[in-house]
Amino acid sequence: MTRTSIPLAFCIAGLLTPAFAETARERTVTAIEAAGCTVDGSNVNDVLDGLGLSGADFRLIGEGLVADGLADVSQMGVFRLTTPGCTIAGATPTERTVATIEAAGCTVDRSNINEILDGLGLADEEFREIGEALMAEGRAEVTEAGAFRLTTAGCR
Repeated sequence: MTRTSIPLAFCIAGLLTPAFAETARERTVTAIEAAGCTVDGSNVNDVLDGLGLSGADFRLIGEGLVADGLADVSQMGVFRLTTPGCTIAGATPTERTVATIEAAGCTVDRSNINEILDGLGLADEEFREIGEALMAEGRAEVTEAGAFRLTTAGCR
């Protein structure tokens, strides 16, 4: 997995545009996470349909994700995300939420809520329900400043 350029096949079409993602990069990550965190010859067209990105734009996003340590490309041309949503892909929504918030510094506030929700692929209502359950379990709290903060072992 040493190759850092994205095969031309990945740059031909556009992606699904989930309504909750704001930037092309966020939409790309969301679409790849929804496809099981990898893009290869068997699913590239399904993943890319609807994104509306040029080949150059998609290539830049992919290269940026690789450079940021959020993805890699195998020698066989398989693009794989390593975002929190993918490294714990088999986890429950609550486990993914906890891991994602821990990776973001244990606190959710106005400065990072959209990024966290986009990465999780959860609706606001789902996130609220998980947050309320975490607080009821004693694994989270709301700070005086109104931020949601985890009190898990990973956040002490």
